[in-house]
Amino acid sequence: METLEALIRRNERTSRAKYEAAAAELTGQLDRRYRLTSTVLQEVTYAQAHHVWWDMVLMQTDKYDVEVEEALGLVRAWTTRYVETALARAVPVPRVAETGGTAADLFEHALSVTGLEAGHRFLSATEGGRAAS
Repeated sequence: METLEALIRRNERTSRAKYEAAAAELTGQLDRRYRLTSTVLQEVTYAQAHHVWWDMVLMQTDKYDVEVEEALGLVRAWTTRYVETALARAVPVPRVAETGGTAADLFEHALSVTGLEAGHRFLSATEGGRAAS
């Protein structure tokens, strides 16, 4: 059976690979002067946000010598606070339309939702001190 640390390291590697692949796709599209789609932007933003949570756990263990279980608990607490505060700050789409918001406001909303999704996925994967993919 894989240890918690091994599971976390595997999830960090997997999430990093997904982020790097999404970033390479975005860069490739920019290099080819393709029109960027919301799907490509969402994928790279989501992959980056999801990877950050796993990377933060390893930073706590590797750089600050925090025990794996404690590091996971710390990052889960930070993620929970992020999700709760980001949700409260997210600009509701109907309000943007009513106040004459801009496309940038809608884009910011989409980025907030993407970050929330990544945070929720990390919390779900680490619920109960486990580290499922």
